[in-house]
Amino acid sequence: MQHAAPATGVGAVAGGVLGAVVGNQIGKGSGRTAATVLGAVGGGYVGHTVEQRTRTQTVYEVRVRMDDGSVRRFTRSQPVPEGAPVRLEGKGFQLV
Repeated sequence: MQHAAPATGVGAVAGGVLGAVVGNQIGKGSGRTAATVLGAVGGGYVGHTVEQRTRTQTVYEVRVRMDDGSVRRFTRSQPVPEGAPVRLEGKGFQLV
């Protein structure tokens, strides 16, 4: 499963600046102003989206069957071999 890491805002700012620069090259007068604003907004959105996609990480959902038959779910950054014995520790577990 892929999870997006929290965005830092750098992508949105960089995209906004670049979009404003490109938008400023279009039209004259109030048309140029509108193009600059639209370029900044659009560039900020695209920059934010790109940053989210590049900052993803893979996480694994692991289901652990307890001795009483119940099942608990955990998320981990590393895969766990199916059927591997584990020992619960706090809110997580360790391979035995």
